Amino acid sequence: MASGTDTVDALAYARKNQTIFLERLFELLRIPSISTLAENVADIDRAADWLVSYLTETGLSNAQKYQTAGHPLVYAEWLEAGSSAPVLLIYGHYDVQPVDPLDLWHTPPFEPVVKGDHLYCRGASDDKGQMMALLFALESYLKASGRLPLNVKVLLEGEEEILSPNMDAFLAAHREQLACDAIVICDDSIFDANTPVITYGLRGNCYMEIEVSGPSQDLHSGSFGGAVDNPLNVLVRMLAALQDSNTHRVLIPGFYEHVREIDEAERALLTAYPGGEEQTQLLTGVPALAGESGYSAIERTSVRPTLDIHGIPGGFTAKGKKTVIPAHVGAKISMRLVPDQDPDEIQSLFEKYLRSIAPPTVHLEFRCLGKALPAVVDYRHPAVQAAAEAYQRGFGAFPVYTRTGGSIAVVAEMIHWLGAPVVMAGLGLPDDQIHAPNERFYLPNFYRGIETMIHYYDILAAGRMP
Repeated sequence: MASGTDTVDALAYARKNQTIFLERLFELLRIPSISTLAENVADIDRAADWLVSYLTETGLSNAQKYQTAGHPLVYAEWLEAGSSAPVLLIYGHYDVQPVDPLDLWHTPPFEPVVKGDHLYCRGASDDKGQMMALLFALESYLKASGRLPLNVKVLLEGEEEILSPNMDAFLAAHREQLACDAIVICDDSIFDANTPVITYGLRGNCYMEIEVSGPSQDLHSGSFGGAVDNPLNVLVRMLAALQDSNTHRVLIPGFYEHVREIDEAERALLTAYPGGEEQTQLLTGVPALAGESGYSAIERTSVRPTLDIHGIPGGFTAKGKKTVIPAHVGAKISMRLVPDQDPDEIQSLFEKYLRSIAPPTVHLEFRCLGKALPAVVDYRHPAVQAAAEAYQRGFGAFPVYTRTGGSIAVVAEMIHWLGAPVVMAGLGLPDDQIHAPNERFYLPNFYRGIETMIHYYDILAAGRMP
């Protein structure tokens, strides 16, 4: 195993090579690895090849691409710390979101630009910058002393932004190869530059699309309105029946049957999270907050399920007027889920309920656009507490704890197949504008993050997890 001196040397290496780390990050950021667009398939492969090359140069073994039914996974390992040392699996994703609307970017989205303390580029925060902080910490140990304090496996994905459709099958097929004592992910935001956060739970997701069709073709509302049910009218009435306008509770029968309530200890932990409702209102710019009656804002966005309508395509939406009864309309709807809700069951309940309230004047079709299971980790686990100590050393402050409203499908899948706790760390800030134009990353967090991860590997190794 590595020694305390190795950790000191790794920290010195990291501080000396900050400029080189940033230049290497630039190389990866310039590759437009957008996973959802067919025209970027070659770029995804190029990013995977770059990572294989980097991991090999760093000193890891067996660095290679694994082809899937979609985009490739990248794997590497370093297993020379001995059988008594723990095995840590490091996960990250190298795919990014599309950049539209392009005209809102102040600089080219795939040309890294540093302004003050911020690095602007698509993927800077989500997740290339955070992922590389994990890897640069490995490099710092290996280049400074030729070894790591623990055994490490690295798994980097190219499909996280499209809900990891091939990860579950890969984990099932490679569970022995990926066996580990803990998993660390750095793909989240912290409260502010001086207040780190450990996320110990994520909501799941069931993303549905419904199509409502009536007449065989668009009709003139003057000639047929009143005799033919307008599919858009029907759709709006059905959507309105999904949620109570006063309590904001979802009205789908059985929707809340398996929702796991939190205990008072966890409620106190969440209540201690800084910011509160005023911060939420400030960040969103809304005139007032809303949500399910009887719960605080942080509970509504973390431990309670929700339903949101994201778009209603159909009918006439251009400027001017056109008196049309559309033949087909649709809606995109997601339901964020909490333990112990199952996305398959929620999909079934969703479809059953809408069919039960649909009039006989229309036809319904459903498509599931994505699913993710909710996940929660025991925040008292030694692997999580090791991360808390590492944050204290790297940021000078112990983290606060939270469960977030977003979904990372791979977390629940890793817990299921590998049976190891997932430590969900983060270095981003709430205003990093991820998924939006002018995404950015606060560089002091990048450098402190590398040092935090150096400490984490050392602390985790010293803990001798079973």
